[in-house]
Amino acid sequence: MMTLISQQKRDTVNWVAWFTFANGLIALLVGLRYLQWINIPDATTAAYVTALYPGQFAVIAWLCGLPLLIVALVLPARASRLIAIGVATAGIGLLALDTVVYSLYRFHLSGFVLELALGAGGQAFTLSATTEAYAGGGVLAILLAEIALAGLLLRYRPGGRWLGGAFALLFATQLTAHGWHAWADANYDSRITSVTRHIPLYYATTAKRFMKAQGLVDPQAVRENQTPQSLASARNQGQLNYPVEPMDCSPPADPKNVLVIVMDAVRWDMLTEQYMPAVSELKQTSQVFKHHYSNGNATKPGLFTLFYGIPASYWDAFTAAQQPPVMIERMQSLDYDTKVLGSATLVSPAFERNVFSSIEDLRLETPGKKPWQRDVRITQDWLDFTASREARGDQDPFFGFLFYDTTHSYEVPEDYPRFKPYWNVNRFALDNDFDPEPFKNAYKTATHYVDGKIRKVLDDLRERDLMDDTIVMITADHGQEFNEHGMNYWGHGSNFGDYQLHVPMVIHWPGMAPRTYNHRTQHFDVAPALVRHGLGCEATPPRRFTSDYGLFNEGRLGWNMSHSYMDYALLMPGYHLVKHASGTVELLDTETLKPASGKSIPGDTMQEVLREMSRFYKQPDAE
Repeated sequence: MMTLISQQKRDTVNWVAWFTFANGLIALLVGLRYLQWINIPDATTAAYVTALYPGQFAVIAWLCGLPLLIVALVLPARASRLIAIGVATAGIGLLALDTVVYSLYRFHLSGFVLELALGAGGQAFTLSATTEAYAGGGVLAILLAEIALAGLLLRYRPGGRWLGGAFALLFATQLTAHGWHAWADANYDSRITSVTRHIPLYYATTAKRFMKAQGLVDPQAVRENQTPQSLASARNQGQLNYPVEPMDCSPPADPKNVLVIVMDAVRWDMLTEQYMPAVSELKQTSQVFKHHYSNGNATKPGLFTLFYGIPASYWDAFTAAQQPPVMIERMQSLDYDTKVLGSATLVSPAFERNVFSSIEDLRLETPGKKPWQRDVRITQDWLDFTASREARGDQDPFFGFLFYDTTHSYEVPEDYPRFKPYWNVNRFALDNDFDPEPFKNAYKTATHYVDGKIRKVLDDLRERDLMDDTIVMITADHGQEFNEHGMNYWGHGSNFGDYQLHVPMVIHWPGMAPRTYNHRTQHFDVAPALVRHGLGCEATPPRRFTSDYGLFNEGRLGWNMSHSYMDYALLMPGYHLVKHASGTVELLDTETLKPASGKSIPGDTMQEVLREMSRFYKQPDAE
């Protein structure tokens, strides 16, 4: 009897495995719809897509199929088959729905999007009776197809002999596709990297640092060998609609220099005379935004949103297209001299592929073993830049970017004065009971150190009589948390509360009387403020190229959007909707970060968010 039961279980497991494999083929057929949005200019790209498709859609099928194998070992065969048919119908149905969502918005279905679409009780979307009938008919067709497939596999009972080989082949295609993408990414081959965002649940491998360490790729040389034709090709493949309409600009009568200084991980409450005396002194003659928030709790989304003023969900598309922000393109059209200096690498995250993609002679890595040493180097490099311009008598305006990194590492020179009690940071010691004061003092010390470097930059501008001709912006990519919520959150990238998003924003703007602003602003507002008020584009409505209206405009979006490494959130006054990397979605109170009750997102807001996440892609009627 035991032998008979064991054989039955083996037969059921074998059936489930073949059923899942077959659904991988069905998923591949449904996935062919994505091909209409993938640019395949040559045989190389076609070969890559051919390698990618079978393995990727098999993976999607097995995300549903693996739990079914466990079900087959526990439940009777008939129940296992019924559950498998139900799960497969739901899975293929969701994939088909994703193709519809992608055709409308150019982003894939997720728990976050479903919550936006359904969380308002149907307010966000209304479907006609015809559309509902088509949807119902589609689900019924998928169900009937799955029943037919189940019956076919029961009737012919294929053995497991070939199944292992089939899955090995699919696994090999996955390895090939991921390895190919990693190589293409390191070599700026946008033909390959531009495919990534079109495929659902595809998290393509990158390995630039590994390849550089192994001597396989020299990122600096690869970047410098790009041709204008390759850049133009990359942008054409990106399928972007950015800006959504042509810019309406004229040369400013008195163009100002622009210097953007970003400190890594510095939150708003560090902006005091004790911790940041140089920047605090600058506040007295500047525009100060007391309630300014980054649109990211990590460097990648923080800097992306600062320069583009649009959600970081566009990162992959803009990176694949190597599309620079309007702000930098505008300065280059006005013949600005540029100097971009990052203490942290500009390769990972790949800012050299998006934000700074149009800047020639871009240094991707700054020499120096430790962040504080690199901060010294970029400060000196900047001083050398201004000195050389003065020596040449250069009258062209300049754009400068300085990115300081010591505040991310907390390490300062051995002889640098420290706030006490001080802790040599060991992150493995952190837990919910750890006393944050010594750790926070290390952070304050690092902030004070960076402020000293900024003072040298500001003093140099003053000594060269450049302050009256230079817009100087000082801010941070994101904030930093020291378990203030009592939930064992340390650092950044872990939640969307104020400690990780609220950052300094001080702008010395020649010709503007000093003022402190109390309305809420965000990184989305920076690009429209600089482009319209500093670069001669006053006549251009800001919504043509950004998501918000500008730092000085108090009538703004009633919502905010912020990204992390994998998570992202819709931020509303008092609460926010968070999509986690696991796919789960939570509605949380902003102050406590605990589940919010009695809250709902208005339907018109949901529609606006979905529109904002898609309007910089070419839509069907624009292609």
